Amino acid sequence: MANRAADNGVFYGFLSESECTAACLTYLNCVAVDLGPHGCVLHNKIEDLTTAYYAPGVRQYILNHHCLPTTPLPTTNRATMTVENYTTSSGIHISFFPHFKSF
Repeated sequence: MANRAADNGVFYGFLSESECTAACLTYLNCVAVDLGPHGCVLHNKIEDLTTAYYAPGVRQYILNHHCLPTTPLPTTNRATMTVENYTTSSGIHISFFPHFKSF
């Protein structure tokens, strides 16, 4: 969701979407990221999203833990990544959506 951020979270200096979302995927509890001109904030608690507010220049990505893969999962143990869809090394498919989704 454009121009949206939330309170709390952990700040990282990553400036690219791919670095920020990849960092989120390394933490089992990560539920969202806020990516802005100064870096990104990883949210590890769904409760953080209840404090969302208007933040010009920030884009919030919510991790959808319940999505179904749109393509077959790879049979290798290596993680693969596309623009907004990710497959972890354990074969779990995860998608980031640039809009708010309720859980």
